[in-house]
Amino acid sequence: MLEVDAEKFKNILKKADKVCGTLEPSNRKVLFFVEENEIYVMASDGCLTGFFELSPIYLPKPFPAFEAPLDVVKQFLSELYGKVIFSYQNGILSLKCQTEILQLKVGYVQPQNGEELHLPKKEYENGEDIVRISKKKFLAELDLVSGYLEEGNYIDIFYSGNYFELLSQHSGIVSYARIKSNLTKESDASFLSESISIPFVSARHMIKTMEMEETEDLKILFQESEKGMHIIGESFYTIRGDTPSESPERIRQLCAKASPDCRILTNQLQKVLRRALLAGRFSDIEIYTRSDQIVVVSRYSSIAYKGTLEVECKNDFSIKTKAYLLRSAINRLGSQNLIISVVDKFVIIASPSLTRFLILGNKRVQ
Repeated sequence: MLEVDAEKFKNILKKADKVCGTLEPSNRKVLFFVEENEIYVMASDGCLTGFFELSPIYLPKPFPAFEAPLDVVKQFLSELYGKVIFSYQNGILSLKCQTEILQLKVGYVQPQNGEELHLPKKEYENGEDIVRISKKKFLAELDLVSGYLEEGNYIDIFYSGNYFELLSQHSGIVSYARIKSNLTKESDASFLSESISIPFVSARHMIKTMEMEETEDLKILFQESEKGMHIIGESFYTIRGDTPSESPERIRQLCAKASPDCRILTNQLQKVLRRALLAGRFSDIEIYTRSDQIVVVSRYSSIAYKGTLEVECKNDFSIKTKAYLLRSAINRLGSQNLIISVVDKFVIIASPSLTRFLILGNKRVQ
């Protein structure tokens, strides 16, 4: 039996909720376990896992790991404040706060491969290969490459030469971003060359969870043997993935050739893309140059839409894609102006800083 601050407990459950996302309710669970006389809460979506310290002091003998329904515990604590009396005995978890009590018959968690559950952070928090990166910048780039994706898509993350490169592809749109890490005297990982491919769904869960972390920087450590990545903020997270099927070299070289063929106001292009949504998110569009104009055309059944923008472009191009997806991706470029560049057989839409890119095939030359 011990006392836990209700606000701290609720904050942990909010993060656990973001980690789990919209899983089937029966799979939205929190797991409690003891390590080195501390109680931790764990939540997972099957790929992304978060570990949260519930209590730094636990005097009685350790209990076996058990799990409880996240939504039930979250609902019980939602309107309570003060101290929560946490107790566990004979398979029953009791939570008491003010004059209310919640009792849950919980299930034990069986060790996997004969190994007891443990907190990976204990092994790596003093590692030499930890990379520091701005949380705000990393999440912004992760949002760019994941925001327009759908179920079944993956994001590739590469680290080499002090830089992260993030890459994804869906419905004919390739998104690419490059961001420099913040190395410290205690950790110089400039020699590392690591990569991981993670599911789109877990990437979105990671963004929503990390936004709640009250820290400016994240510490990232790749674990090649586990095909995983460890992220340390206030709490500790792991994400499992696969090895990317391709390197980012070709995309990197293509983006390095980008130079402005024309410039356009983002809100002007977004306006015609929005009006081209004749069939909602399933609307197909074609964007092409004509004289000193950029033309946006959308057709659905017996309806046709055409919008024009007075923009002079040095090279002609024509691209076809989904209006909703392109609009979502452009919105995440985060710039008031866009650069359009025709390179080889591709059309590149980029931020003026030339660090964030959307790449589409140029139908005019294929």
